[in-house]
Amino acid sequence: MISEISSIEQLKHNLNMGPGYGGYIDIFKAISIPESDWSSHCKWNDEKYTRNCLTNSDEFELLLMCWQSGQHSAIHSFNFQEGWIKVLKGELTIDTFKIDRESLSCEHEESIVIKEGEYTYLNDNMGFHRVSASAKGQTVSLHLHAERVREWEVFQDCKKEFTKVKPSYDSKSADCSE
Repeated sequence: MISEISSIEQLKHNLNMGPGYGGYIDIFKAISIPESDWSSHCKWNDEKYTRNCLTNSDEFELLLMCWQSGQHSAIHSFNFQEGWIKVLKGELTIDTFKIDRESLSCEHEESIVIKEGEYTYLNDNMGFHRVSASAKGQTVSLHLHAERVREWEVFQDCKKEFTKVKPSYDSKSADCSE
């Protein structure tokens, strides 16, 4: 078992050591970082959620995402990569979808609510998904991807089309490369 992780720097250190015997989930279980440590990394936008890179490598990518109430991602997938989300403040809802590529339609399958202090594991075997800020006020979440995400697929329901998206960051720490 990993001892409590109480700072962003300690989290980066643990991630750089590798997933360990219990995998990345053990690292996420150990996270107990106070707001005073992560709030300086927050960047806010009234139009969209923000993606703030804390650290990345070929093996993983760690983002701090900042959401205003009601903001959400597009319906997307990450090419069968694994990911973990931990809500530091507020609440997120993850909606999963079954996509029919022939008819270019999607069907909502289920919703998962992650409250402050909780975490979840995601992979694309669960289907395409959309993440939404479901609490009143601001939500802040940590997102870890095993392997760095260099591109993802978005299903634009209103246009009935798939597009490829390259990641961009709203802010980057010195530990993040392009």
